[in-house]
Amino acid sequence: MARSGDSKSVWSTVVVIVGIVAAGVGVASLLHDPQPVAVSIPGCAEVIQPEDTYRVNFAFVGGDSAPVAFDASAASAALIDALPAGTTVEPDAMFPPFTFAADGNASGRISLGGTVGDVSVSLSTSDETPGPCFAGHVDERRTLADGTVLDITSGENHSRVRVYRTDGSRADVSADRVLTVRQVTDIAMAPGLRVGGPH
Repeated sequence: MARSGDSKSVWSTVVVIVGIVAAGVGVASLLHDPQPVAVSIPGCAEVIQPEDTYRVNFAFVGGDSAPVAFDASAASAALIDALPAGTTVEPDAMFPPFTFAADGNASGRISLGGTVGDVSVSLSTSDETPGPCFAGHVDERRTLADGTVLDITSGENHSRVRVYRTDGSRADVSADRVLTVRQVTDIAMAPGLRVGGPH
C-alpha cells in the first residue's frame, strides 16, 4: 500500500521534471529564433533598425522650424523655375499651385511627358545635425564637398529628397512617379529654396 509521503515525493518529482522541460523549451526557442539582419544604408554612419524605430523616433521629432522672414513670393518663383523643362503646372482655382505660405510649405500638380503627379515642398531651418538614418525611410545618404547632406528615398511610384545645409537651411521635396530622383534632387538643391543663410 502506498504511503502519503511517497505520493508527495512522486508529485514533487513530476513538478521538477515539468519545470526543467519547460525551461529547456524556452531556451531552445530563444536559440532558434532568428534575429533580424541589420540593415545598412549607403552613406549612413548610423542606422536605426526597423525594430528600434518606434523606441527612438520620438527623440528626433520637432527639431525643424518654419523659415523666419523668408521671401515667400521669391521662393515660389524659384520653385517653379526649378521644375524640369517641359513641365506643365496644373491650375487650381482654390489653392494656387506652388505658392509658399508662412509655414514654408507649397505643393501642386504637374504633368510631364504624359504623366501627371503631385509635388510637395517643405522649407525649414534647424540648428541640429541630420542625425542617424532610419531604415525604411532613407535609401541613401550623400554628403557633398561643402558639407550639404542629402537623404534620398526612391520607390516605384514615389521619390523624396531631403537636403540639410550647413547653415541650417532644409528643403524636403517629394514627388509621384512624374519626376525622377535626379529631378527631385535638382529642385531640392535650387539656390532660391535655401532659407537658412545667404543665397
